Amino acid sequence: MGVEDRQRWDRKYDRARPAGTLQADSWLVDSLRDTPPGRSLELACGLGDNSVWLATLGWQVDAVDISPRGLAVAAELASRHNVTPRLIAADLDHFVPLPGAYDLVIVFRFLDRNHLPGLITRALAPGGLLVYETFGPGQCERDDNHLKNPAFVLAPGELPELFPELETIRYEETALPDRSVGRFVGRQRATITGHAGSPGGETNSGSSLPGSGE
Repeated sequence: MGVEDRQRWDRKYDRARPAGTLQADSWLVDSLRDTPPGRSLELACGLGDNSVWLATLGWQVDAVDISPRGLAVAAELASRHNVTPRLIAADLDHFVPLPGAYDLVIVFRFLDRNHLPGLITRALAPGGLLVYETFGPGQCERDDNHLKNPAFVLAPGELPELFPELETIRYEETALPDRSVGRFVGRQRATITGHAGSPGGETNSGSSLPGSGE
């Protein structure tokens, strides 16, 4: 990712507005039933609906996206719901989370096979959960498919294989009304040695938006 990616997503979100009704993805809602709030990280958070929803439940939220425009919409949504997730503008190719800091990491509609698995495994605390959903088998064959690059679509059974260090809790591939997806919930089972660093999920190439819980 880089400047061109940031500009492309800024253009996509240029006319976006906060959702009138706050609605998290159903896989996230289902996966967190009876899970007490802790510290969470969303990668490629887009307009922030999932992160704001988590914050309304009492989670301490860090939400990362490459698009400052998308994060500005997320900040407005958060303000409407009287919560203050920490919104971080950063390129995920360079974002470095504090090791073992998060009880929950979530990713929706984003796939980076090379970089994301290591980043996520590094970020999760022992016993922490990963909730992941992105485009899966069958997406490119749909009449309503909008993806131009099949590399952004999971192969059958691929998502758990990207996270061999995690214990698989749930995995499924399913067709939703608007897309086909692979869905995964995994748990960090390794004990993580503490690392020096300051609290807050530091990055080496990111900045928090004003009024975003910093």
